Amino acid sequence: MGASLRKVVVFGTIVTVHGIVVVGLLHLERESAPVAQERIAVRMISLPQERRVATPIEVKTIAPTISLQPPEVPVIDIPIVEESHRAITISVQAAAPLPSVAENDNMPTLISNVEYVRLPKPRYPPQSRKLREQGLVMLRVMIDEQGIARSIEIENSSGYSRLDHAACEAVSRAAFKPYVEDGAPRRALVLIPIEFSLNRNSA
Repeated sequence: MGASLRKVVVFGTIVTVHGIVVVGLLHLERESAPVAQERIAVRMISLPQERRVATPIEVKTIAPTISLQPPEVPVIDIPIVEESHRAITISVQAAAPLPSVAENDNMPTLISNVEYVRLPKPRYPPQSRKLREQGLVMLRVMIDEQGIARSIEIENSSGYSRLDHAACEAVSRAAFKPYVEDGAPRRALVLIPIEFSLNRNSA
């Protein structure tokens, strides 16, 4: 009986030790088992920046002070010249009056009519006749002492340059009797009308 009890105790001790070892191994496996890692989302949040308000700089306005002093005027000594007894006084003669227009014999006299030695014969321009141009030309003519037209000016135009030119040519080819005043021929101004009409027989 003593030997068999001893065997039972030894066997029970061995079983107990093995059980403790197995329980310890299982506990270690649980602790060493990998744990599933969870993903962590990281978001960067920017902190609001502080706004810096510029402080205005104080400016002091200073009114300028301008001081103007009048320039100094130099004093000039003007010598006093005594009147000399040897000075010569010359009297100034008055200028002679200019002759009036009536006294000037070279001024032409404006007359109302003139006598012809050879009448002006205006030639109707063919282009004016074709275009049915007609009208009255008034010419201011200056006639010299020999009865020649020295200057011809258009006083009133007909409205057509061709007719005005033809009138001037006709008067330039004419001959006049000199204007006589106090028994002497003188230059004269006269107004001469030249009419262009398609109803008349013109050259």
